[in-house]
Amino acid sequence: MSNGPKIGEFCWNELATPNVKAAKEFYGNAFGWKFSDHSMNGSTYTMIKSGEKEFAGIWEIPQDQSKQIPPHWMSYILVDNLENSLKKVQEHRATIKVPTTKVGEFGQFAIITDPTGAHVALWETFNK
Repeated sequence: MSNGPKIGEFCWNELATPNVKAAKEFYGNAFGWKFSDHSMNGSTYTMIKSGEKEFAGIWEIPQDQSKQIPPHWMSYILVDNLENSLKKVQEHRATIKVPTTKVGEFGQFAIITDPTGAHVALWETFNK
């Protein structure tokens, strides 16, 4: 039995920031988080750990997109089938903000806007 998140639960958090170094300094000092950088699709993705558990990541907002993408935290909800989940949320008045995007061999996500205007990501893992 897995101790990880179940379908329909939040499974990941991600910080988008124009200054990864400053974010690592702040969160490391304030909360004791540890960081490891990984090369991914031509950029660097930073994994965040508390103790032995990886629970979040950080990516740098490209300078040419900083006016369109403000610094923010994004939460991900685990789904078993992204395509079906997107259909279902649209039936309940959500809109797709970012379409299905594959993340290597790990999985795929999409970002939606719920009927109240809040953004959230849906994540389907390929390692089921």
